[in-house]
Amino acid sequence: MPKSLVIDPKTVRQKSEITFDPIPVNHYDRSIKQEIESGRFSQADLIRIFRDMTVLRTFETALNEIKLRGNYKGVEYNHRGPAHLSIGQESAAVGMAYTLDENDHIYGSHRSHGEILAKGLSSIHKLGDAKLMDIMSAFFSGDCLRVVEKDAKGDTKDLALDFLLYGAFAEIFGRENGFNKGMGGSMHAFFLPFGIYPN
Repeated sequence: MPKSLVIDPKTVRQKSEITFDPIPVNHYDRSIKQEIESGRFSQADLIRIFRDMTVLRTFETALNEIKLRGNYKGVEYNHRGPAHLSIGQESAAVGMAYTLDENDHIYGSHRSHGEILAKGLSSIHKLGDAKLMDIMSAFFSGDCLRVVEKDAKGDTKDLALDFLLYGAFAEIFGRENGFNKGMGGSMHAFFLPFGIYPN
């Protein structure tokens, strides 16, 4: 703290109050139909939100199966590192990320796989194809991109989804093609081009 900033204990420790409007709790009571009719969300928005939550749950389920059983759907892998899961928190992560774009920042926690993926999915949705290709091609000279391009199907957004999932898994498993060359692992993964910062 700079010496030029004077903190007078008599002033800062005086009794006072902070007042604000009441905070509503458990007041939300609208159907999907009402949300669509209100114009806040389109049917496509809601389908994408559900898809994103499903992606997060599938990712975390796969990681959990690998950690507990050493395989997922017949693919064997012995993961000795941590797997701090966020199963059950998908809607919070996707809801937060829905309103953000690649210029907004999120900061991780030790349980932030879902937040990382949700923010990445939101960025993928909002970025144009050329910008996505620029990001994927430039990131570590395209190392992660080259792996997912081999079996790519679909359009640029599909490729970006594969890139996001592969980069996150590779990072958690401590692999060089991970978003941080495997050095961040499960608890410290980040991807700055999408505004995903470490904890």
